[in-house]
Amino acid sequence: MAIGLWVCSCVEPFDLNLKSNLKILTVDATLTDTSDEQVITLTETVNSNGSAYSLPLLKATAEILINGTERVSFIEKGLGVYALPATFKLKAGTTYKLFFSKADGTKYESGEDKVTTVPEIIKVHDEFIVNGIEKGTNVYDPANYVYLDTQDPANDKNNYLWSWRLWERQSVCATCYNGRYFLSPLPARCREERAFAGQSFDYFCPGDCWEILYNKDLNVFSDIYSNGNPITNRLIAKIPYYNIKGALIEIKQQSISPDAYRYFKLLADQVQNNGSLVDTPPAAIIGNIKNVNNPDEAIAGFFMVTSVRNIRYWIDRKSAEGKNINPLGLLDHPLTPEPQGNDTTRPPFAQCIIGLNRTPVRPNGWVN
Repeated sequence: MAIGLWVCSCVEPFDLNLKSNLKILTVDATLTDTSDEQVITLTETVNSNGSAYSLPLLKATAEILINGTERVSFIEKGLGVYALPATFKLKAGTTYKLFFSKADGTKYESGEDKVTTVPEIIKVHDEFIVNGIEKGTNVYDPANYVYLDTQDPANDKNNYLWSWRLWERQSVCATCYNGRYFLSPLPARCREERAFAGQSFDYFCPGDCWEILYNKDLNVFSDIYSNGNPITNRLIAKIPYYNIKGALIEIKQQSISPDAYRYFKLLADQVQNNGSLVDTPPAAIIGNIKNVNNPDEAIAGFFMVTSVRNIRYWIDRKSAEGKNINPLGLLDHPLTPEPQGNDTTRPPFAQCIIGLNRTPVRPNGWVN
């Protein structure tokens, strides 16, 4: 039986293609030293007919153990999300351990993790690469490679995890297949219509809208052979040439424990060197969370505490000018707007709905 795990961390979750009807507990449990609300997410992932479904784990109880003595309880927020009090703050050099129980009384606990400080990001730069991202045999997409410099602290063993998110200007807010987009009755949505079977239409956004994209690869590093030396020109992202205008990237640099490094390095080696993050790895990758009474239960995810440094960088894409290369665009198909007829209310604009992957709110650092 092949079991793939949905690995959750401070980066976006990676769906590693479940090939079993077994229900797997998935734990997204990364606490950071930022001012953001500190939450964990508990879900159960079930495979049905080759598709993975994630269901929130409700009515669980959870708490964090600090330095082996102090306990702080999480508050259930709904949809499997549990939050620590706003007064909770991670402290460097302090150890933390996660405990939680399902509503049926099944108990779980994590390994202990310790906060280590992370240096500042000193510099970010990018370069335009014509054959930047391989799409097939001798087929490449142009891309901007984004690099950073940082100074690794001396006399400490440090491990790093880098991730990013990208804002791109979006002009199409909905694509409807076998039908059209309607604003009413609410909620606004695509509706299938027999007269438009086999057709698809794209609907423009009514105003400002940004697509939010996230890294799909794991990027980890250990200073075991370079302790105290500068880390220069570390490749962080390959951003496709979506648009002739600029894009905004936020880079997150995190310190992680040796155990977390080994976990993510194993995952990267097994998955990224054998295909992609949607391929099942050769072996199940188990994190540091276990069922207290049944250690053989497969649990996806890793509990960790981490120090974070963020930086936002404007990719102006001016280095692509004069190279006679067309931008790729954000759509995965040619633009096909709904034809305008006698009804002047059609086609309507589609709403730019705020969420993890889209927002009408101008991001800080955006340059017009």
